[in-house]
Amino acid sequence: MLVAEPALLDRLAGRGWPALETEQLGGWTLRASDGVTNRANSVLASAEMPDLDDAIGRAEAWYGERGLPTVFQVSPASPPGLATALRRRRYSEHSPTDILVAGRGTVAAGAAAPSVIDVADAPPPGWLDTWWEVDGRGGDRERDVVARILSGGPALYAWAGDPTAPDAVARLALVGEWGGLYAVATIPRARRRGLARSLAGALAVAASDRGVETLWLQVLADNTAAHALYAELGFVRASGYAYWEQVRLARPS
Repeated sequence: MLVAEPALLDRLAGRGWPALETEQLGGWTLRASDGVTNRANSVLASAEMPDLDDAIGRAEAWYGERGLPTVFQVSPASPPGLATALRRRRYSEHSPTDILVAGRGTVAAGAAAPSVIDVADAPPPGWLDTWWEVDGRGGDRERDVVARILSGGPALYAWAGDPTAPDAVARLALVGEWGGLYAVATIPRARRRGLARSLAGALAVAASDRGVETLWLQVLADNTAAHALYAELGFVRASGYAYWEQVRLARPS
């Protein structure tokens, strides 16, 4: 059975979807990307801090300077009292997420590709269009931010169909011996054809030449369909986290 420490998985996920701006606060990493995606706009709080309330206050000031809400990613690697301290400061929890891991070879062997999948070091012209159609949130500004996040580290990009308008896409972030599966998306008319499974398998095969031994991914805890698919590919839960966001009180009129 694969074993990975929660703190390692937190760091891998941060590198796989890199924020446009980061700053260290002791053992924490403050991340900001113009408010686009929780992961790239939250505190990676995977270390003990000598003064928890002071650290939270300094994080709040940092995000306040950028006009962003303060959000913490809280995992088993976070200080034990962090959730309690955040609750006292009127933070609320949302988006509980599981981190799953699998051996690269297991995924490659378990995902026979019935469809032709292409893989490259850079996305083709229509790759982002397909992902944005399925999972994008916002307008041109937000889409441009995502494009910059995607280009922030080495990765493999997979797609099915016409590269100018793919039916399905996926990305594998390359972080040493680890590969992070991100942005798996299939347009509605192409679903139920096993494309997500084929994309994962093709990326796992291609990653063998990059020294990747283990894959990880993040999936919302209540996404039962995705959990079923990834379990069939050999992924098992290794850790998890949730976001805690400060509740902003309405100003009296």
